[in-house]
Amino acid sequence: MTLKQLETFYWVCRLGGFAAAARHLHSTQSAVSMRIQDLESSLGVPLFDRNQRSARLTAKGQDLIQYAERLMSVASEIRHRVGDPKVLSGTVRLGVTEFVAVTWLPALVAAINENYPDIALELDVDLTLTQLRKLQNGDLDVAVLPGPIEEPGLTNVPLGSVEFAWMASPKLGVPRERLTPRDLHAWPLLTLTHDSNLHKLMAKWFEASNATIGRASACNSIGVLAALTMAGLGVSYLPHERFTRDISDGRLQVLDIAPKLPDLEYFAIFEKRQIQPLSQTIAQLARQYSTFKNSSPSRS
Repeated sequence: MTLKQLETFYWVCRLGGFAAAARHLHSTQSAVSMRIQDLESSLGVPLFDRNQRSARLTAKGQDLIQYAERLMSVASEIRHRVGDPKVLSGTVRLGVTEFVAVTWLPALVAAINENYPDIALELDVDLTLTQLRKLQNGDLDVAVLPGPIEEPGLTNVPLGSVEFAWMASPKLGVPRERLTPRDLHAWPLLTLTHDSNLHKLMAKWFEASNATIGRASACNSIGVLAALTMAGLGVSYLPHERFTRDISDGRLQVLDIAPKLPDLEYFAIFEKRQIQPLSQTIAQLARQYSTFKNSSPSRS
């Protein structure tokens, strides 16, 4: 029985199949199968029910996974705490949303490269719900998302908050007087798609005011939303600081709408049982390099 075999067993269980584990370990499915067979031979018991299409554990396999998780965690902690961080190697998969990618992500990547030169960083930019699914499925080690994500087993490291505002092009002719959510029904709305955390917040905001969303167009990019808004095609909810110059130059008009939505809080999120030793370190680096405001203590 070797640590490599136990690691393979862990990822087959964690990802739910031999093919997924092979992809994660940058190996082949036949190599993964051979390691599991060798592990079963060394223990003298079957770990998976071969009569099932999926990688379903036997009773002995369910006993072993608890030990495998503990061993993987200890091995990762040894490498991280005892070894020199400069010689740590491997791949860290970091998922972010678009707004993080176009603000302080380059500074974070530079810090990771400087402190851990042998770590290969895989970046994934996508919408909130998609990134959360990837994190839960084991396809990401750390995700930087709006939150917090209140689910068992997840740690949320606060990165600060972002102020958004309703905006439109002056040429759209939206009145400069104070408006309500009901007033927005008269104007075309430009929103992120349903996979965005921001879309859910907006829907609750309209509902709380007994208002409904009128004609709406959706896309998965804040940059595209801003361009469409500046073209006079509708009203959108955009991060204020990101478009300060467009506001001052008259391409965008900040609307006076009450009540206001709360600022959007961002968190670096990872699983508590995550065996990747750098997950917590990268989450703390993200907190250090985040340009968002008003961070608060970690939530677990």
